[in-house]
Amino acid sequence: MQADTRRASRTGNENPPTLRSLPKKTRRVTNAAALGFYVDVIDIYLPTVVLAPAIIFFAPPESSLATSTTMFYIIFAATLLARPFGAVVFGHIADTVGRRRSVSIAIPCVAVLTLAMAALPGYSSIGIVAYVLMLAVRFMGGFFMGGATAGLPALAMESAPKNLRGAVGAYTNIGYPLGAATISVAAAIVLHYLPANGIGSSYVQWGWRMPFVLGAVATLGFLIYFRKVVTESLPAESQEQGTTPRRRPLVELTRGRNRRSLIQILIMMSGVWLGFHAISSAVPGVLVNYLGQSASTVSQGLVAANIILAFCYFGYGALGQRIGRRKVLMWAGVSVTTLGASLYAVALLNASNGGSGVVTMALIGICIVLAAGIFPVSVTYITERFPTSVRATGFAVGYSVATMLPALYSFYMLGLELLVPYSYTPVILVVIAGCLTTYGAWLGPETRDVDLDAVGADLGESNSLTSNMDDLQAGEVLQK
Repeated sequence: MQADTRRASRTGNENPPTLRSLPKKTRRVTNAAALGFYVDVIDIYLPTVVLAPAIIFFAPPESSLATSTTMFYIIFAATLLARPFGAVVFGHIADTVGRRRSVSIAIPCVAVLTLAMAALPGYSSIGIVAYVLMLAVRFMGGFFMGGATAGLPALAMESAPKNLRGAVGAYTNIGYPLGAATISVAAAIVLHYLPANGIGSSYVQWGWRMPFVLGAVATLGFLIYFRKVVTESLPAESQEQGTTPRRRPLVELTRGRNRRSLIQILIMMSGVWLGFHAISSAVPGVLVNYLGQSASTVSQGLVAANIILAFCYFGYGALGQRIGRRKVLMWAGVSVTTLGASLYAVALLNASNGGSGVVTMALIGICIVLAAGIFPVSVTYITERFPTSVRATGFAVGYSVATMLPALYSFYMLGLELLVPYSYTPVILVVIAGCLTTYGAWLGPETRDVDLDAVGADLGESNSLTSNMDDLQAGEVLQK
């Protein structure tokens, strides 16, 4: 397959291929990766939409609005803080045992823990232990969620021709906005028939559980499809034949060029994730719990925004393939800092002054596209930065560890409340996020034309963190 990939890449300028022209096996891997990201985002972001109107079910009756809102954010933070640990463990499994096997181990655990969320009791039954139990379940779920997607990008990119990696990255990542849209649709339907009108309402007591059950079913469905259509990746097959020595990918990742690449990716992705969470993740809590917006309107607005985002992914992917992924990432950071932050502030001002909910969500939708539209470009870029021997580990660590500091955005918001009103604190985070994204992308090289088999040997490192560090080391040697 890799030989076919190289031939397709060399002839790409004469007869540009399309996703339909990919070999059948490659299309199956790409479809499986897209479906994997779809169920991953469902399992991760269910609480941010579904539990926003029902957080009082787990909170003490005397809790203030700020306290209940912070409790809501901590649930999400627990999931994201656990993901890096799972990513490291399963990234190692993907690089040493096999990409397919790592996914097959993690996914059943994700399904069980998502289903466990639907069975949790509330504060009225066991007190604050109910909230602690939910945090524990979400933390364990986050661990396995981090492992579930560790090998997927490597599987997809390693089977794609060079001049289609941008399109493949866009296609595999549409699972994110479509999964988010699915969550919002499910929440909107349940809220329509079971309105959240206080602690005694049907939605707060049991209606929120239904989307979690559906999420567990979708995860199991993905596992069945994945095991049916995806075969093991080449590195594992080579190891089983005794042609490749056993490696320690995490150790390799922290040395030399790989370490410098990882530092650059962590800076860039910290900005990408912070911008995403400051806009997408903070929206339901701020608008519903703090600014009194209708939960139904917010859900419907998020559905529309994520459907539009799915189409925009292909535009970002094509642009990255045409002008370069590094350049797209740099300018995307600039747009988030300027236009994204400005529109977000206007949207919050409109909501706080009792303005139209439709206008508020339209502005939020544009901000979501600006902040989240670059995910397919960043995912493709990360897989192109690491050699095959550590590609899954490099992606898992660079992509997931970078979520740790952004995952604490709710605490940053509490601190920033000393400077600006609480509902406007995400705007400051958006500005910081865009700056980090631009700076992180600037530190690295362009990867659009690199051969994945030769990563680490043929990447141009000018204007990058690598060249800067190499120059410093060379200077020290000369001085000695």
